[in-house]
Amino acid sequence: MANKIKSKHKNIDLIYSANTLSHIANLNSVFKSISHVLSKNGILIIEDPSLMECLKKNAYDQFYNEHIYVFSLIAIQNLIKKYNLEVFNIETLKTHGGSNRYFIKRKLNDKIKINKNVKKHLKEELKFKIDKFETYIKFKKKVEASKKKLINIFSKIKKKNKKIIGYGSTAKSVTVLNYCNIDEDTIDFFIDTTPDKTNKYMPGTHIYVKKYKKSLLKNADYIFLGAWNFKKEIFKKEKKFLQSGGKFISHIPKPSII
Repeated sequence: MANKIKSKHKNIDLIYSANTLSHIANLNSVFKSISHVLSKNGILIIEDPSLMECLKKNAYDQFYNEHIYVFSLIAIQNLIKKYNLEVFNIETLKTHGGSNRYFIKRKLNDKIKINKNVKKHLKEELKFKIDKFETYIKFKKKVEASKKKLINIFSKIKKKNKKIIGYGSTAKSVTVLNYCNIDEDTIDFFIDTTPDKTNKYMPGTHIYVKKYKKSLLKNADYIFLGAWNFKKEIFKKEKKFLQSGGKFISHIPKPSII
């Protein structure tokens, strides 16, 4: 494929990839191809969820079957140096609860200087000990504690015979519900705006997914926030639900009732 692209378009000056690399198993093949087609002064821009932000927020739901990788700056640097590429700038984004946008060039391209953001971000990752095994042991314990607390919240609500529905049948929510063994006995149904998801069931938990309608929120006492990374937008959209006394349940950064 890289040869076909090069034969048709010659060298490429700009390659952009957003939330794609984390889904690809053979990264060496990808970067080998990128190195093959990228022009001498070409730039590669990639963005994906930030590993450091996942660990900080205890967002274990970022790790699921489609997210084969979750990257750090250290990991990206180690990966691309084999292809004589280097990160010359990095930006932090709010996407997916915290993402990084990496700006990459060829090492031989001395026309572009390394931005101070790279050194700053690298320092932050090292301070956070993202390259230390102990960090992931702590993360494991935090995830286990989060599971217990979330189950306890749901249990107390159900004992009061309150109705719980889910908002956003995301891959993230599927991960959380399956890990915490929360099924249709706890959550009556999910609502979602995505046509391909509605009138189907959540994988593993068999919770039914209904097409989003505001009227479906009226009889709910609590809503589990499956799309927690869109919390601000959802709270704004469902202002009446909150004003009427309705409450949301979120597991990020720790299980709580909002």
